[in-house]
Amino acid sequence: MRRLLALVFCMLLFVSRALTQSPASTRLDQDASQLRYDDLAADLLQTPPGEIHDLFAGVLADRTSRFEDAIRLLTPLLSDATLSASRRALVLGSLADVNVKLFRYGQAGELYSRLLSTAADGLPPEMLKDDQDDSATLKLLANAPAQTISFDHSAPGVPEVDLHTHSDPLHDITVDLTVHGVTAPWILDTGANFSTVSASFARQLGLTPSRGAAQTEGATGAENPLHTAIIDTLLIGHATLHNLVILILPDANLTFEAGRKKRYRIPAILGYPVFQSLGDIRFARHRFQAGSLLPSTDKASRHRNRSSPIYMEKLNVLFSCGTHGLHRSFLFDSGAHSSTFYFPYYRDFRADFLYPTQATIRSAGAGGEATQSVDLLDDAELRLAGHTVDLQRVPVYTAAQHNLDDEFEGSLGRDMISNVGSLTLDLTHDRVYTGRLRK
Repeated sequence: MRRLLALVFCMLLFVSRALTQSPASTRLDQDASQLRYDDLAADLLQTPPGEIHDLFAGVLADRTSRFEDAIRLLTPLLSDATLSASRRALVLGSLADVNVKLFRYGQAGELYSRLLSTAADGLPPEMLKDDQDDSATLKLLANAPAQTISFDHSAPGVPEVDLHTHSDPLHDITVDLTVHGVTAPWILDTGANFSTVSASFARQLGLTPSRGAAQTEGATGAENPLHTAIIDTLLIGHATLHNLVILILPDANLTFEAGRKKRYRIPAILGYPVFQSLGDIRFARHRFQAGSLLPSTDKASRHRNRSSPIYMEKLNVLFSCGTHGLHRSFLFDSGAHSSTFYFPYYRDFRADFLYPTQATIRSAGAGGEATQSVDLLDDAELRLAGHTVDLQRVPVYTAAQHNLDDEFEGSLGRDMISNVGSLTLDLTHDRVYTGRLRK
């Protein structure tokens, strides 16, 4: 009888593993690893209920800011010893990500520590390095209070934030904010995972840096040593943020060439957690707005055809854009002057490069500047929120960069904003709208 039960158990285990490795299951793995979340949503509809469905439904819930659903679906899988290293890393990383977005830094740090100790071999090298950096930063924030926001609703239907924007010497979009009595231009940067200040500006603000240090990789691949601090109160329009996490970088890592024989040091950058708390934000010509921007619920359906999904990969905003009859994920980076396409685009759409124009570009990011050889795509059309975005002379990397850029089809910068006139992001329901929205 025992032998029979053992035989039955082995057969069930074999069937379970076979199902885990079925073509449909493998397709879900590919959807998640390639950030093709439209495909993941469609493939989940064809996936029967069970552990595999819950795993990838939980991942999708995290990527679409449905935090409670993600926690409900993924938490039971933490004790599943049969998961492969890559799937265990996906579960732990997604739950850590949820806690970061809920400003539960200590819990997020514990999950990253568990990921790195039990599932590190399930991550590609560039993602492993990113998770190691995030884990070290979160250790500095283990006892940090949660970020909160309050609004002073001045009038119904009027945005809580309506600020004039201007350009700094690096042509970044900035707004003037006063913190601790010091007024300075703050860059509006959806590509910054956390708000950041230079060391000298941190001293002006009277911030207390963390004793410990961590590091983060900048846009050029350079590592940036950092400390953390907390701004107790930051007023932006009629919104007040409390307990805002700040990264403090050395002055040299935020100093760039700004013209002939001129150097400019960035004082401060507003990062994604600020925009997340504001809920809905809009980039328009010379204006930044937030709060009370979207139509009432009964009218929202009229605008749905003029919207596209947003997916969140950690604290990176991804737009689902149509190209060549397919949907692909592009990073939205308001801190980038122009759009750039990465190796996955070149690999997937080689026919666009039969007669390439080669060029050399200089890229700058926290930690340094770099020169790269690229191909120029004379004309690139993307479909976003019912709008055809026509980008000109887009630099395209024709080889893997061996960093996180290799995950995305490309990065959409401020040239994309000017192309559509205005861009509204609903970061509560994860939709992006183009053009003017009538209430």
